[in-house]
Parts: sequence; C-alpha cells; structure tokens
Amino acid sequence: MQIIKAPASPRSRNLVFTSAGDLSNLHHWLNGTRDFDLWVVYYGDSEDNTYVAEADFYARARGTKFQNLYGVYERCAAAVSQYDAVMVLDDDIVIDASGLTRLFEIRREHNLWVVQPAFRLAGKVSWDITRVAPAARLRYTNFIEMTCPLFRRDKLDAFMAEFDPQLSGYGEDWWFLHLLGPDLDNRLAVADEVSCINPFDNTKGGRREIDRASSEDERKAVWERIKHARGLDEQGRVHVEYGRINNSLWGTAKALARYVPDWTYLKAKQIARSLLH
Repeated sequence: MQIIKAPASPRSRNLVFTSAGDLSNLHHWLNGTRDFDLWVVYYGDSEDNTYVAEADFYARARGTKFQNLYGVYERCAAAVSQYDAVMVLDDDIVIDASGLTRLFEIRREHNLWVVQPAFRLAGKVSWDITRVAPAARLRYTNFIEMTCPLFRRDKLDAFMAEFDPQLSGYGEDWWFLHLLGPDLDNRLAVADEVSCINPFDNTKGGRREIDRASSEDERKAVWERIKHARGLDEQGRVHVEYGRINNSLWGTAKALARYVPDWTYLKAKQIARSLLH
C-alpha cells in the first residue's frame, strides 16, 4: 500500500472508508450536510491520484475494501483509533453526505454495534430484510450486509484483528456475525430513515469491479477454506427482525410517495420480463 496523503488529526469523530475505482459514485457522498472524514484507497488504473483532493486520507493499493481496510489497520491503526465509528462503503453506492451523517447519528442515538442504510428498489437488493420498508424508521435485525455497514469502531477493531486478508468479498458478513455471538438483540439495525441505491451490474458494463481481483468461484473457494479452518457456520443464521421503530402515519405517507418511482420501475421490469417470456 502506497500512502499518498494522511491527516495530522481527524476533523470529525466519524469516518467513511472506501476502496474506490474508476467507476466510483464517490462524488455523491460529498453533497449535503457532512460530519465525517473520508478515507480512500484507490485501486483503479489511472496514473493520476484520482479522488485525492476529496479525501482526508489517500492511498493506492489493489484489493477489495476489507482487504485494503486491513492494510490501513496494519499501517495506521493509531489514526483509525481516533474515530468513534467507521462506515465501510462500496464505492458505487449512491447516497449523499446528509444521509451518511444521519446514519452516524442513528448509530449513536441507539447505541448500535452496526447499522446499515436500507436499499432502494431502484438498485440491487440481495436480502429481503435489507429492502427499504417505508412504514419504518429503523428495524432491529440479526443480519447486516457488508455492502455498506457502519460499525462502532471497537467492533470493527475486533473483526480486523481476526480478519484473513486472503478473503476477497465473500463470507465477510457471516464471519463478522459469528464473531459478534448469538445475542444481537437491539445491536444491529437497518435504517429505513436513510436509504441508498446499490446500482445494478448492467449500469457498470455488466461487470462487478470485484471480478477484476478474482472470480466469484475463486472467492467462494477461499471462503470455504477459511470457514472450515476456523469452524465458522453460516447455516444457522436466520434473517429476522427483532423489532422496529415505526414512522408516523404522515412519515409513512411521505416515504411511500418518495419511493413511488422505485415501485414503478420494479413493476415495469416485471411486466417487461413477463412479455418477453
């Protein structure tokens, strides 16, 4: 890892970390009310230091976001320790600075170990429990997806202390949940108050950037080796809600109106698919 820029001291107690390539949506994150520092590890092909002007910390390295975060922990653990919470964000996520700042506030208000924004239907939703629920402001769960989790820093410290940097974008969620233990009541949450878009692969030429590092089969094989070596079990984890904090009726109405374009888009896709078949 080549460190290009490092801050003398943090400007905020909140940190957003990303491993960014040439198709990043990072520019969205800087619009709006902002209370977080931005650390970027650039893995793209440009010889210019892309995003260096926007970043408080900037380095260059090939690798996935958790691999590169592990490298930052090895080199700059004392600097990371100055933050209360760290969001580890896929570089293509569409969310603004106000949403990111609000997520840090929500984590603090509810003393959460980890929180993530809900996913809008305008993009990928891999797990039903992470799909935005307009009637809710917050849902306590027993599962967090590793696309854009916001960690209380001591929980991230514990994960990085166990992390194997061979792991490449597959199995991190199960490993982290195993590390937290079985008692997760009111510790993990999906914040419906703050939503984001995880763009479909066809908006990026039909290819995930992570495939540049290794194929999906290779990533799965590494996870299987680590899982068996460490006695990790991903089968017993059921994705459930422990409880929720609901919107008011007016808040629900506003949320439903806000997500009408998403529902319309989803229905249009379903209709088009049925016509093609």
